[in-house]
This record gives sequence, C-alpha cells and structure tokens, in this order.
Amino acid sequence: MYQVSNGIGFYVLATYFLAAIESKFLRAIPYEIELIPQEEYRSKFCYSVAECRASYPRAMDRGNDFFKYLLSRVVVSSVGGIPKYNVDEDTVIRYMWDVHQAAVDVGKSQLSDVSFYSSETERDFFMDFLLAVEFSVATLYRPYINSTAEFLVGFPHRPLTDQDRNVLASDVTVREKAFMSSVKFFSRTNEATGGLFLTVWKIAMTSEAGRAAGRFLIKRLLLIPSL
Repeated sequence: MYQVSNGIGFYVLATYFLAAIESKFLRAIPYEIELIPQEEYRSKFCYSVAECRASYPRAMDRGNDFFKYLLSRVVVSSVGGIPKYNVDEDTVIRYMWDVHQAAVDVGKSQLSDVSFYSSETERDFFMDFLLAVEFSVATLYRPYINSTAEFLVGFPHRPLTDQDRNVLASDVTVREKAFMSSVKFFSRTNEATGGLFLTVWKIAMTSEAGRAAGRFLIKRLLLIPSL
C-alpha cells in the first residue's frame, strides 16, 4: 500500500513541480530539470517536462492552468518570504484539485494491477479510497493540514491482507473499520448505479449550498465515529 500510495503521490507531486517549471511559475531555473528514476519502474513514470508533456498532456495542462491562474494574480503581501496572492479561495482550490485528480487518474491507470499491492484486498480498498476522495474533491474540500489530517484519521495503519476481506483482524480499530465501510459505500453505490451516483453528485456540487451539504455528508460518513 505504502509503495503504491507513494507512486500515486509521485504523479501528483511531479505534475505540480514540472507544471510549475513549464508554466514559468518557477522563473529562476536556468537549466533543464530531470527527476531521478527508479529503474524498475522506469516505464511507469515520467521524469521531465518533455516526458510528462508527451505522455500525460491533460495532467500537465491542468497543472499549467493552476500556476497560470496564480501568475495572473497580484501579490498583496508576503509571509516569511512566501508571497500571498489576491486569489479567490474557491477558485484556487478548484484549480488545485483539478491538477490532483488529473494526476491521480494517470497514477491509477499505471498502478491498478494487483502486483503493485500487498494483496487484492489492499488494491480494492485503495481504489475505493481514491473514489471517495473524488467525491470529496467535488465539494471543494479544504486541503489544509487540519482538515487533511482529520480526513485521514481512520485510514488503516497497516497494509491489508486477503484475510481481511471478509473478517478484519483484531488489530483494526473501530475507527478504521468505519472508515473502510464508508469508502466502500461510495464505491459500491457508484458501481451499482453505473457511475450515475458520482455524476449526479458532481452536478449537485455546482452550487455553494450543494458543496456545503456535500462537505457535511462527507464528514458524517468518513469522520464519524471519532474515537
């Protein structure tokens, strides 16, 4: 699990970093950047602006949209040398999540095989979790430290085994069991409706009232019980 989540995380971080270079958001880099590859996974990732642009143009486009939006803003202050822009919070969060989801979609397409996971049960949970995140993204869930830590408080503390598929081991906490049941609810309901659940959810999240209700439901399903 941790190897694969790091792999998905690589796509997200690499997309942000390389798109920041390509969009000229990072202006003081006078040479070409290439990330150091892990040779055993060389074909699964991209390591430079040119490679990622050629292989995953949609993800790079979303990254460019995000940084070009920031470049279009005016710096109004600086905290510890970090500029603060006159951005609209919802707009910048929407751009940020668009990059995140595009990069996750790439990672899922490359790392869906069970051989990348500790077990089939682990792979299924991870895919359920990523779908639950997509539901959360539609609400413009705030990606701040406290809210992110709160969101992940029930995440399993260890990789799952196939013995956990039907009966979870005694070391899995009540909070973790509730979290896994919640992410499975999103996945199974969406599957049963042929993807209509997510489609209707995204439509409902186009209004501020809908997003507020959506964030409330996410908290109820994923963050309770809080033990």
